Amino acid sequence: MKMIRNWILLMIVVIGISVALFITGRLHSVYFENKTKNGYEAIKDISYSLNGEKAKKVRVNRRGMGEVKGRTHELVVTYKDEAGKKQEIKKSITLGATENVIIYLPVLVGNGENWMEEFKAK
Repeated sequence: MKMIRNWILLMIVVIGISVALFITGRLHSVYFENKTKNGYEAIKDISYSLNGEKAKKVRVNRRGMGEVKGRTHELVVTYKDEAGKKQEIKKSITLGATENVIIYLPVLVGNGENWMEEFKAK
């Protein structure tokens, strides 16, 4: 009886560890798009940084990509406004267990809604 109990307990522990590793260890792709969307114009001079990495620029009508592990991440977007002043936006993003996301930089800078959505490959 003790042997069966020990095997069941071991299986529960292994399954629990597997689920935890699946959620926290999955590699997510995060795409950054700098295209005109929903009336928000593409921004000429814009860059992003994920989790304190080196900032990467995204040219107009282009898409950048970063890969992250885990669920919660720090996003810093730096751009120049119409007056030429450097502006910075800091956001914390939370990803689901299996999702890859696309972030629309012009919508984020314009304070619009739906600046992040799940990325679905065609």
